[in-house]
Amino acid sequence: MSKLFMKASSIIYFLFLLLLSACRASEVSSNEDTIRITSTSLILEVSKSNSSFAVLDIAGNEILSAHPVSGILFSDSDNTLSSADVESYELKANELRGKLSNEEGLLANFRMTLGEDQLHVEVWPIDEKSDLVMEVRTASMSPVYGLGDHGGYEGKTDLYGFRNDHFMNDQTKSHNWNHYRFISTFAVFPSKGIAQVIFDRGEKRIAIDSVENKMGVSGAAKLNAYYFFGEPKRLYQTYNEVRKKEGYPSKKPKFDFFEVGYEAFGSLGWNTYQSSVQQDIATYLEKGYPLKWAVVGSGFWKGERRMPEEGTTTSFGIWDSIPEAGRNDGLPNPRYPDVQGMKDFFKQRGIKLLLGSRINFKALSEDGGDYNSKNDGHFVNEGLDKGYFIKDESGSPQVFDVNFPSGNTYLLNSEIPKAVEWFVSNFQKWEVDGIKEDLMLQDGKLLNNDAKQNPVNEAFMDQGKFVMVRNSAYGVPGDILRMEDTKYGFDQDRTPINALSYAYSGIGNVYPDIVAGKYLTNPMSEDQKRYFVRNAMLAAVMPVMSLGFGPWHMENISYERVVEKAVEMHTQLVPYIYSEVVRGFDSGYPYSMTPLPLAFPEDANTFYLADSTKRQYSWMIGESLLATPVFGNDYATAQSRDVYLPDGKWMDWESGQVLEGEKTYADYNFPDDKFPLFVGGKDCLVLRKSDGLYLYYFPLNFKGEDYEFTFPDGDSKSLIKTPSQSGKSYSLIADGVAKSDLVWDEKRKGYFFEIESGNTYQIQENR
Repeated sequence: MSKLFMKASSIIYFLFLLLLSACRASEVSSNEDTIRITSTSLILEVSKSNSSFAVLDIAGNEILSAHPVSGILFSDSDNTLSSADVESYELKANELRGKLSNEEGLLANFRMTLGEDQLHVEVWPIDEKSDLVMEVRTASMSPVYGLGDHGGYEGKTDLYGFRNDHFMNDQTKSHNWNHYRFISTFAVFPSKGIAQVIFDRGEKRIAIDSVENKMGVSGAAKLNAYYFFGEPKRLYQTYNEVRKKEGYPSKKPKFDFFEVGYEAFGSLGWNTYQSSVQQDIATYLEKGYPLKWAVVGSGFWKGERRMPEEGTTTSFGIWDSIPEAGRNDGLPNPRYPDVQGMKDFFKQRGIKLLLGSRINFKALSEDGGDYNSKNDGHFVNEGLDKGYFIKDESGSPQVFDVNFPSGNTYLLNSEIPKAVEWFVSNFQKWEVDGIKEDLMLQDGKLLNNDAKQNPVNEAFMDQGKFVMVRNSAYGVPGDILRMEDTKYGFDQDRTPINALSYAYSGIGNVYPDIVAGKYLTNPMSEDQKRYFVRNAMLAAVMPVMSLGFGPWHMENISYERVVEKAVEMHTQLVPYIYSEVVRGFDSGYPYSMTPLPLAFPEDANTFYLADSTKRQYSWMIGESLLATPVFGNDYATAQSRDVYLPDGKWMDWESGQVLEGEKTYADYNFPDDKFPLFVGGKDCLVLRKSDGLYLYYFPLNFKGEDYEFTFPDGDSKSLIKTPSQSGKSYSLIADGVAKSDLVWDEKRKGYFFEIESGNTYQIQENR
């Protein structure tokens, strides 16, 4: 009887807890000035008098602090925005909605939805025809990281002090081209357990400084902002889910794009031709460089180079393969005389061939364009007839200013599914393996859509093409994301800072551009050679690495061996890197390139290392490798760096020396040929040797944590369980069956075994 009573009591108590949780999830209340909503884990407090809002944890501790003046502002102009009061409201479950009034007497709708780990804030005009400038803000916070390309040009990764009310894909005042191509308003405050983003097509307004933490928009139908709460991995997981829901999905990358590649632009610039490309590739292969993909971005179309009548990437399938009279560009005539032979050349060598792709088409002459039917084909007229190009308010085709081609151009309307299908099917006429998309739109404000390229890249990925993304909003619907061009003579600190800003923005498949950049010529100066070798070591520890100008042009065997070593090491790491790329795709967390403040959010020593003064550019590759490349504007002279190692034990990849963490090692020696890596963390990684895959275990930290490896097919996995204490030696158990003792690699200072898919491995300490 007592057992039945206890069982019944337990059931009643369990039902009571469920009821309490349900009530708490929808609990709402208000007093004279404060409206309160409580979810299962968060509390939202909103002031009626100035719309300021704060978020607390369930115990009442403040997480997100309210702005002291106001929370929501709006106006019908962007000169001075007025603070808003809550005019009227209603509460329903975890949602607060109503009307706001500002000091100008204008009204707007608002809605705040509180979830388990997020707050969604929406503001929109009462009248759909109204055009409001809208902002939402909280109190200042720091440090902060992210903001896509906009975060990459600040000289530091901590973006506190950032303010930009023209945050979008558009040309800048300082350049006549657009270096803001990857647009993301996602900003993360890892030490605070907060991240935020605003999803809007229009001109975004971002400020994270001593005045406010602001997200806003003009030229959009609605302000659509989110705040996320939790530890970093939770922040990125939630953001990943919300980003997909909002229509900005990424696509699962393919293994081959993380192998070493080649871009003709880095060697030949704009003026490519068949024999030069094939000669480059043949020389690389003869010297043992394992190229697996190659990009020819320009010059494959018909017509004299640098003349208005030449073709473009949208002259689908019309190669420069037939001689023409009267050319005077100094290049072979034709440039690509044996198209099928070239395709066979790449295929026989196992190299994926990609061509440049742009969604802009030369306009007709009456619209100020340089359309030429012979070189451009019928595609422009067909797109006009089908209504596949962006139109202005009068319904006429709108013209846009781009970097290439010359003259006005039309732009594909990627919001029309049939237009996207038409574009992708026509590109197939080139009969290649993939694309390097390269739209360089100068007047992005005219279009007001940062995601104009996303649907096209998604469609190419869905067809199995290799896609190098240049332009994108929030997600990366491609295999890799290539940053804006790097070059000798440019700001070299921008490269690692830009890459880290991508990573903070949730992008792990980062491509830092071609080793040695573009436009190097012979004979190379000593300074250019120094740049070359340091750039190679930087790229080697990034997710993607490619080559352009041949290292043999340095005419310095020592320098060329450094590049060879960098390529060899990256090739060994590719399976490990790709596994972390897939893990990042699944979770939203940038595992393949994790900035230290994300990996160690409670370690304040990591917060301000990555800037153009300290130059401590460091990140985790997965959870077992710490990269510390020596790069920046001091590439020519630096032979050491201050290196901060976080908590744990870390082993120098080259020397095998074991160092204690939570310590800065001043002037740590990094000669040109020293690989800038430390092993630690989970102590497990996979290396490729002689086309086999080997799990390496380094007995350093004994965390007893699992390591999951994803194989190059992107789906097959194996699980490795590591010991929680040290042993005299270590043995292997595979799927419950004891194997022999692990083999020690004296050079690598670790144990190893060949890994196969589908297995669960237990590394057992021998005592």
